[in-house]
Amino acid sequence: MTIEAKKPDHAEYVGLLKSIFEFLLDSGSDLSTIRATVDRAFSEAVERNRQTHQRGESALATAGRVLDAWHRNRRYIDENAEPRAIRLLGRAPSVEALVKLENSDCDAAEFARNLNSLGLLSRSGRNLFKPVTRVAVIARLNPFIQQYVARSSVTLLRTIRHNVSTPTRSRRLIERFAEVPDLPATCAAEFRRFSHEQGWAMLKTLNDWLESRRLRRTANSDRRTVRAGVHLYAYLDPVGRENPS
Repeated sequence: MTIEAKKPDHAEYVGLLKSIFEFLLDSGSDLSTIRATVDRAFSEAVERNRQTHQRGESALATAGRVLDAWHRNRRYIDENAEPRAIRLLGRAPSVEALVKLENSDCDAAEFARNLNSLGLLSRSGRNLFKPVTRVAVIARLNPFIQQYVARSSVTLLRTIRHNVSTPTRSRRLIERFAEVPDLPATCAAEFRRFSHEQGWAMLKTLNDWLESRRLRRTANSDRRTVRAGVHLYAYLDPVGRENPS
């Protein structure tokens, strides 16, 4: 059953805020810090309400693009189209140089070190590294993930807000979900596998389309650009009550 998401009511906003507060508490924030953060966020929201939001760069998004470029950039792949082992720092070919290609605004050397410390790189010979995977998957709570959670929540809310305030259907962004209330718990493991397979296939197609149309920093770099992408995730509610597999 496929359902179009409706505009959240106040009870659902309470649930969203509750989840955010629980995340902050789990991250080690105390009550006074959370209250100060809420006050600051509310003040900034009021101040920016009449302004167009400014583009920002997600650290996790940059990490994902660096790993993907390592698998597609001809300078960084071998004759079998596999990622080459390269230096962490220094001139190209290096992880630092890849980071600069994908995000010239960050400290590329520090970002490369972070990729290694987060377990996204593996050693391959003396002072050489390879990507562990093509996808930036981080399994522990850290600043990348904290930024990712906050940014993802804001992005989802902006999409919903755009859609409910845009009368022209052709200008709305896709924001849908497929859900049933009574999937047998014995199917949970199968659902995880199936959603991984189908989701990865869809995201690979979308990523190839986006990458082929990116405006690289050239003589035309003054042309207007926008941040564009699709965020996909699966869920089982309540989590953890299915048969292990």
